[in-house]
Amino acid sequence: MGVSVKGRRRISYRGQNFVWWVAPDGDDCDRIYLNIVSEDKSIVLAYRVDGESFYIISKGRRLHGEETSGKWQRCAIPFREPLMVVTPEAVARIIAWAVDRGKEDRAE
Repeated sequence: MGVSVKGRRRISYRGQNFVWWVAPDGDDCDRIYLNIVSEDKSIVLAYRVDGESFYIISKGRRLHGEETSGKWQRCAIPFREPLMVVTPEAVARIIAWAVDRGKEDRAE
């Protein structure tokens, strides 16, 4: 089953489709989160948008081009400062980091 796109924005990166949205998370006292999910649900990311969070939570099966355990893991954000406003450019940058960062690290 795919990801619901109703009321959500779509973005493509290297031929892979993603859906993203910003919404309160009922499991975290309704704090506002940016959610990014690949069409096949292999990449699932959540980022608390409040100017104080320095971590992205990976909930999917892939991150940085490699398989993961599928357990939630916290990763440092790919920005110098936390996001206060979510823009399509910021979402694209997070997706590029989640898909390609491991490849860049191995090349060095």
